[in-house]
Amino acid sequence: MFYIWRMVLFIISILSYKFFTYDPSFPYANVILNDFGLSQWLFSWGSFDGVHYITIIDRGYESAALIQAFFPAFPMIVRFLNLVINNTLISGLLVSNLSFLLFLFIWYLFIEKRYSSKLASLSTLIILLFPSSLFFGAIYNESLFLLSVILSFWFAESKKYFLAVIFIALASATRIVGIFLIPAILIEIVFEDYNFQNLFSSMFNKNKKELKKLSTKFKKNLSSINKKLKPIGIISLGSLGLISYMLFLYLKFGDPLYFFHVQSEFGGTRQESLVSYPRVVYRYIKILLTARPFNLIYFSSVKELVVGVFGLATILLSFKKVKFSYFIFALIAFILPTLTGTFSSMSRYILVSFPIFIVLAGWVERSKFFRYTWFIFSGILLILNTMLFIQGH
Repeated sequence: MFYIWRMVLFIISILSYKFFTYDPSFPYANVILNDFGLSQWLFSWGSFDGVHYITIIDRGYESAALIQAFFPAFPMIVRFLNLVINNTLISGLLVSNLSFLLFLFIWYLFIEKRYSSKLASLSTLIILLFPSSLFFGAIYNESLFLLSVILSFWFAESKKYFLAVIFIALASATRIVGIFLIPAILIEIVFEDYNFQNLFSSMFNKNKKELKKLSTKFKKNLSSINKKLKPIGIISLGSLGLISYMLFLYLKFGDPLYFFHVQSEFGGTRQESLVSYPRVVYRYIKILLTARPFNLIYFSSVKELVVGVFGLATILLSFKKVKFSYFIFALIAFILPTLTGTFSSMSRYILVSFPIFIVLAGWVERSKFFRYTWFIFSGILLILNTMLFIQGH
């Protein structure tokens, strides 16, 4: 499935010039990407954020402004591989694609163990055909991050905490939202076998008898926390990934939160002051009512709003279908980027909220109509998004 996906996207990228002109809307395209001596359809897989990762790998964090927004784990791994390959772009593509291939393998086993082999197959296909799955094959950190997230949960649930903390640290050194694996997994440890879904259901239905029973079990879990101090301490060490990068930024730039403070300068209408989710939705509705339709910018705004609303709705619907720890992580991972005041890049950020794929797989499994509708619609959007990405739009 992976190799078919990879070859089809390569074919689409080769043919994309027939539908859109190459007009890169990101900096350093001609300066960086052309230097690799590769065809445009291939070097364009290093477009947009890819050029910033390439800059970090080749020249370090002090070589350009704003690149400090990108966390170090992915470029460090690429840099290590590049000692052998000696081509940064090819090395970056290898790390992304091999990470994605390994993720798909782990994901299938992860879902098969917890649900069924059919749901594992369907959810894998949904991921491959997701409208923004192209980022898994580009020079982006999505593949590495999602692999580290799933392995963190996998080892934590198997009580292999030392292995879990390695991947939590890797995740927190890859993306800021990786740090939220710690509270999600700590909930799993402290409230082992506790059903939060039943708690909220009982509260909603005012079931006093069930609430009392759940309350007693909740207190019992809290009272036994002393017995769980060792795994809690081990999992907390996962923050060392983020702390290490913050220490580096403090020593080099005098600001441990520099990765956040450059966001507003980086573009995409982001701002440092926090903006509530409803306010962001209102902004987008206002844009769509006042902006000129029938162009790529309007299409992008529509897509961002749809993803911003659809993503949250699907995560909320996953509440009763996935473990509470998965739900908490997915919700935080989704909401955090929106606090900067925009849904920009949400079609990419949504990829790490993995309960979405489980919910969609359930719908696809139950409804033949939804199955064909989703895969056709998603496949068309994936083709269009890939062409636009390759041609620099």
